[in-house]
Amino acid sequence: MSTHTNRKRLLVLDDEKNVAETICMMAGAAEFDTEHTCDAGTFIEKVIAWKPTHVVIDLQLGDRNGIEVIHSLGETGCDAALIIVSGLGGRILEASAIAANERGLNVLGTLAKPFSRKSFQSMLAVEVPSGRRTLNPAKRSIELDVSDQHLVAALKEERLIAHFQPKISCVDGELVGFECLARWPQPNGGMLPPDIFIALAEKTGLIDHVTRSVYTYALANLPDQVRERGLKVALNLSPLNLGDVLFPRWLLNKCGEHGLAPSQIILEITETASMDRPLALLENMTQFRIQGFHLSIDDFGVGYSSLIQLARLPFSEMKVDQMFVKSLATSDESQKIVTSVVGLGKSMGLNVVAEGVEDAWALGFLRDIGCHEAQGYFIARPMDSIAATEWKGCSWFADN
Repeated sequence: MSTHTNRKRLLVLDDEKNVAETICMMAGAAEFDTEHTCDAGTFIEKVIAWKPTHVVIDLQLGDRNGIEVIHSLGETGCDAALIIVSGLGGRILEASAIAANERGLNVLGTLAKPFSRKSFQSMLAVEVPSGRRTLNPAKRSIELDVSDQHLVAALKEERLIAHFQPKISCVDGELVGFECLARWPQPNGGMLPPDIFIALAEKTGLIDHVTRSVYTYALANLPDQVRERGLKVALNLSPLNLGDVLFPRWLLNKCGEHGLAPSQIILEITETASMDRPLALLENMTQFRIQGFHLSIDDFGVGYSSLIQLARLPFSEMKVDQMFVKSLATSDESQKIVTSVVGLGKSMGLNVVAEGVEDAWALGFLRDIGCHEAQGYFIARPMDSIAATEWKGCSWFADN
């Protein structure tokens, strides 16, 4: 084994010694230092002591299984790039990768046995994010100690703002609008995302105040392109806001103040909300549509009675959940699901938007299957109004 500290290091856990040696040989040809073991306990010890940059775990390990090892690996705080391999079906591999991701591990990908030298070395060549992957921000809300008193103070001082993320046409990359995303600037210069404070607002009964505050800021600070080109603006709406009978008229008046037609406004309602009051939900949403507003079913595919809500409520747009879009390049299952969801939306005459586009492959796939619009970090991150006004578009379309 080389003593050079700048070389990448691969540790393999596989109960078939010849397979582990073959994997190490392929990695060695790619200038990796390698070690392997067939014992899960020894593997964890080596992870702690040797600090590999990459690890390979087989899911079938005789008296133990790979999920148990992944669980233990997550507890060590390991930041190595993880490759999961198995002779089991693709769905099991993908479920294992999801579990590893939710443990905060850096999942580089999955490989079904037998796999080729080329596919393995191609995966090793992928750039690995530095440091341990951050868990869902919602899971950190307790650590941040955000209270309803803090939120009340922020509302009184009008500290809630909005950032704007471009939405483009999948056909030609043309800018079609922006989604307005709530933000809470902090004294230390950081920015609290909505995952953390929206749930608090819903729980404490402050959601109507939060929504009106964010909408007021967003509509007063829209990027110039919205009015110049008549683009659409997407605003997130909690289902709890639909219990406010005065809200539709308030929003209509706000649009009038800022010279916006209701048809320029898309209200995105999370699909994960339950239908505790189905009739009130139906009546209030229909009222918005009658006034000319668009309604988008957000996070489609992961929530409560998806097809029931789609058939019952007057949506004009569907947003494919980003969980499926983010994994398009690596997941056959996600490709099938997204293709089906896009087809369903189009067959119902809905505008279909994919969110969570983080690579060129996903954008090309969405264009090929006929998805209407897309947004995501590969296209542009959320930004303030000035940066959004100056945004020059997605360069990918110039070469494709």
